[in-house]
Amino acid sequence: MFNVAILLLVISAVLYLGVKTDNVLKQSEQIGLPTPYEHTITIDGEGKVIGKPDIASVTLGAESKGADVASAQNTNSITMNKIIETLKGQGISEDDIQTSSYNVYEDTQWNPDTEDYDSVGWVVSNYIIVKVRDTSKLSTILAMAGQNGVTNIFGPTFTIDDTTILKAEARAKAMEQANKKVREIATALGMRIERVVGYSEWSPSVDYSSMQAMSLDAYGIGGAPAPTIATGTNEVTLDVSVTYKLVD
Repeated sequence: MFNVAILLLVISAVLYLGVKTDNVLKQSEQIGLPTPYEHTITIDGEGKVIGKPDIASVTLGAESKGADVASAQNTNSITMNKIIETLKGQGISEDDIQTSSYNVYEDTQWNPDTEDYDSVGWVVSNYIIVKVRDTSKLSTILAMAGQNGVTNIFGPTFTIDDTTILKAEARAKAMEQANKKVREIATALGMRIERVVGYSEWSPSVDYSSMQAMSLDAYGIGGAPAPTIATGTNEVTLDVSVTYKLVD
């Protein structure tokens, strides 16, 4: 009889704890629940500001020909080493000079008699990307490149080094636009905005101002006066997506 009483007591305790645990779980499920989808509205906003670029990137390259690989490499190395040293003399930091490609290939010519390609030597091409932090020096650097054996120039591409402040201004404009839109929609629906429940932002890909590949003869580089380079302005854009909770 004693054992049966103890058994009944244990069973009662287990049932009580089971019910209590279930209640706790149900309560916890209610905490942190996402706002029902039908109570929210997501609005996009876009902010744009204009800034003056303070960095120019330009690619300089030289192609050298030779009867064999070694002779072509030697000619190319002399040219590019001179270019790099001259750039440093213009105040360009070694950290702002980066080799972008180095290629060696056989130069061939079609022979109609043999109906095959004949080797006419070897070509070495060497390209470096130069970051010019003082854009006022860009014209001088381009002229210098042509005077020292550079055969191809690509760029320049103008960028803004630090866009933090500009992005903050663009964000404020984007939020202002989104808030205006949601207020108008809420008013039209006869509802009011309770709070923001979601936010994201991103910067779309930027098409920076740039020039196409330069032909040294066409642009008058290689002895002629330095070309005039206009930096213009860059546009910084920030898009936001804001989710608001609306209530009656």
